[in-house]
This record gives sequence, structure tokens and C-alpha cells, in this order.
Amino acid sequence: MPALSERDLKALIVSNLPPVDQHDEIVEAVGEDWVRLRLPFRQDYLGTDLWLSGDGVVFSGPLVMGFADTVMYSCVHAMLGRDVIAVMVNLMVTFLRPAKAADIMGHGRLIRKGKRHAYVEVYLYSDGDAEPIAHVTSTHSIAARPAD
Repeated sequence: MPALSERDLKALIVSNLPPVDQHDEIVEAVGEDWVRLRLPFRQDYLGTDLWLSGDGVVFSGPLVMGFADTVMYSCVHAMLGRDVIAVMVNLMVTFLRPAKAADIMGHGRLIRKGKRHAYVEVYLYSDGDAEPIAHVTSTHSIAARPAD
């Protein structure tokens, strides 16, 4: 069973992440070793560069990577609880295709948990599309949160 519910995980995101890193993400589901979050679409998340095919503008890359980071952070906490400190050690992003002008779905999975590290994988999708827009992996250093 996950350590945190959807509601508890959303509360943790709001309390732990600074406002600049929050984009009204919705925690849709939490499973035994996975989470699913939604980034609601906003027109101002799009850049001004046109995609090579001329299909339109693309999502801001830093915004997409930031959402992947939030999904990974959420995954670690959903599995290990609120009493851990999760600090990203590395992040590897492979953009596979441009995101459509729609919500972005993040499916995160805890691949492995060691004594000091957690390994997480995320696939990002445009809502309603079966093909991923990005594949992201990360390593998080984990430690017990000191008692107050």
C-alpha cells in the first residue's frame, strides 16, 4: 500500500514545494509503486517557437521537465511517506514528440529503492494520446526527516 493517499500527496506538494514550482497539478491516482498526476493546460505554458513540422508551437521545455520533477518527487513521497527528505541527484529527459495543446499526464513509477537512493521513471503524455511525449528517469537521495 502507498504511504500517502491522493489527498495527502497533494497537501504535501502544496506545503513542500515553493509556489513557483506549483502549477495546479492534480494528483489523480496513487498505486502500490506508482502515481499519476495531471498538469492542466494553460495557453501561457506554450513557447513561441514553431515545431519543425509546422504543427504549431510547443510547450516550454523547462515547464515540462519541472512537471516531470514534481511527478518524481510525488512518487518518492507517495511510496515512502512524508517523513523523508527526497533530493534529486540526477535527471535524464528524452523528449519524444511535442506535447499537444492539452493537459499533460505524468505516470511515475518507483523502480527501485535502496538504503539511500530511490530510482524513478516517468512517462509524460498529452491527454488523450497513447504515445508518450517524454521519458524521464531520475535518482533521488533519500534521508529521514529530522524530528521537530
